[in-house]
Amino acid sequence: MKNMSHKSIVKTTIKYILVCFCVHSFFCSTVFGQQVDDVETQVRFASLHLIAQASADSVVLRWAPSTAGGWIIANNIGYTVERIEVERGTEISNEGYAELNEQPLMPMLLEEWKAYAGLDNHLSAIAAQAIYGESFMPEPLSQGGLSALKNAADELSNRYSFALFAADNDAVTANALGLRLVDKEVKNGARYAYRVYVSQPTNEYNYDTAYVLVTVKETPKWPEPDNLNYESGEGNIKLKWDESDMNSFSGYYVYRSADGGQSYQMMNKIPLVVVSTKDNPEPKPFYVDTATVNYTMYRYRVYGITPFGELSIPAEIAAWSKDLTPPLPPQIRKTEQISSSQVKISWRMEDSPDDLQGFYVARSASPVDNFKFIHDKALSGNTFEYVDDILGETESYYSVAAVDTAGNLSFSTSVMAAFVDTIPPSVPQNLSGVIDTTGKVTLTWDLGSEKNIIGYRVLRANNRNHEFMQLTGHVHPDTVFVDSINIETLTRYVYYRVAAVNNRHQHSELSPVLQLMRPDLLPPVEAVFYDVFVTDSCVNLKWHCSSSSDVAQQMLYRQSESDKEWSLLASLEPGVSFYSDNDVLTNVKYFYTVSSIDSSGLVSPEAFPVSGRPYDTGYREAIKELSVVYDAENKVVTLEWNYQPSDDEKYWFVIYKSIGEGDYKEYKAVSSEERIFIDRFPSAGQSGYGVLVKTSKGGMSDMVKTTLMIELE
Repeated sequence: MKNMSHKSIVKTTIKYILVCFCVHSFFCSTVFGQQVDDVETQVRFASLHLIAQASADSVVLRWAPSTAGGWIIANNIGYTVERIEVERGTEISNEGYAELNEQPLMPMLLEEWKAYAGLDNHLSAIAAQAIYGESFMPEPLSQGGLSALKNAADELSNRYSFALFAADNDAVTANALGLRLVDKEVKNGARYAYRVYVSQPTNEYNYDTAYVLVTVKETPKWPEPDNLNYESGEGNIKLKWDESDMNSFSGYYVYRSADGGQSYQMMNKIPLVVVSTKDNPEPKPFYVDTATVNYTMYRYRVYGITPFGELSIPAEIAAWSKDLTPPLPPQIRKTEQISSSQVKISWRMEDSPDDLQGFYVARSASPVDNFKFIHDKALSGNTFEYVDDILGETESYYSVAAVDTAGNLSFSTSVMAAFVDTIPPSVPQNLSGVIDTTGKVTLTWDLGSEKNIIGYRVLRANNRNHEFMQLTGHVHPDTVFVDSINIETLTRYVYYRVAAVNNRHQHSELSPVLQLMRPDLLPPVEAVFYDVFVTDSCVNLKWHCSSSSDVAQQMLYRQSESDKEWSLLASLEPGVSFYSDNDVLTNVKYFYTVSSIDSSGLVSPEAFPVSGRPYDTGYREAIKELSVVYDAENKVVTLEWNYQPSDDEKYWFVIYKSIGEGDYKEYKAVSSEERIFIDRFPSAGQSGYGVLVKTSKGGMSDMVKTTLMIELE
């Protein structure tokens, strides 16, 4: 690049940027909306944007006009920068500003620019071409009228955009463009107001004046780009990070170290700029390093470039690329049943790669999906057969996968293995059942572990010692079976057994006998309440229990005045005839009933309901830890107390006061949030204070009293 001409560097660099980036500069974010009228001769307005960054001994200023046309005109006039010191607490005056530049700041002449920036500064070369180049891509079309004017506007916009892009990313270029100034005549800790304006008025454009207020102090270095991470590719590494509204970087530089961080090389000569599109309006920045050696550790640093052309603290990460190419798949030669429960799978592998780690054998009930490895560790690379336990299967599908040292897998085509089954199914487990009052019997049991089970045989008898008879002529395909029996019989029980059947029609042993009791059709007699008595905190109930002998449980129900349904209050053992309901509210009426359930699940009629209403005594807990202190200096009395309410009701405190030997009289009411009261009008001599609690439901506590002697000067 050093041997190329200055013009060649510019053309090559601009072409590279146009291909790789969509420029988004700190100062020129509105340039892409420029219209044809930017190049018209009528008077236009351009605002100046000014930013500043302070350190302990200097202030850096950066500015730019808001439009391309305004930038072109201002380049021929130049900018004036002025400063005034501002005392804290005072307004900024329009008088007293001192000029910081003797001559207007404007772009350097081309020869001066080359000597100042050097030929290797790509960004500076772009900016110089934007100002002094004869043409700047895209070139105007050879058309007249509005089309020619439109293309002229496009070229002007591109010159403006690329020049400000270069200034945002390089301080040398910003200086050469006349858009940057460093003020070193400042005092640490002082506050300065700066203003920048176009040095002379012009009939072609109107400009405003840009202002900024700065406190001179050491500014922390800009933090690193956020959330740097990477993705490993084959022979490449993709770095990704987040853009932050707090950082607002103009671009990024990426550096790489291949020697463990001892030295770093810049990977991109031109700053990386984030590309936004309609489909991806908020893209994340990234960089792809395509010149990596797999499994070689690299260290990367990503620097953000500030609008002042400075570098942030670098974000650092270690990363590597990896092998993603799997080996060629093996070929299954055959499957062979070698016992009643085992099958041997054989395969071959042509041209085994050097990085072959070994093989995995996978099995599935389907030839196309749901394959699972049947061993944890890879078989060695010189193993070409495997023996599998079929675990009661009649057929399975196998696939063999070759795996390399990077963990890449390639699977063979699947092959079916069929087996001769001579083992009957296991005995059905956990047979259970219920009989309802119509004689309907529902039986359930566990599904067997064998995958070749096709169903079950269900058998019944009226005596466990009699022969069990099959209920259906076909194999029942479910683990739930519904039977119907006669319940109007003296035979109290009925008995069932179940056998499993596989797809070779082999039968298991019969399950253990299930004994079921025919249902009782007579519900219990209802209970009768004979006493209800209430207190302020509970309702006590007494009743005569059901006279039926087979009662297994009593269900006590409750319903309040506002409830629409009964709710279960308690489940009680047979014979219990007393219950105290303590979960009640005062002044609420509650209704109660009880039903009895026998051993067959039959429910008695509900007992005739009774009611009870707990009453409110009106007494509430008193306050605690009342203290009264007289402050002689301020002549006030301070009362403090503690209180913890016991009920969910509104309450407040009432302060009573007595003077001398007089009675306690109501003095002030205090809200429930307060625990302190200040009497600002104490009386001399002996005074008494009392505090009690009142509630919205009419409750009241005892008054807590105390006295003290007050001496008023």
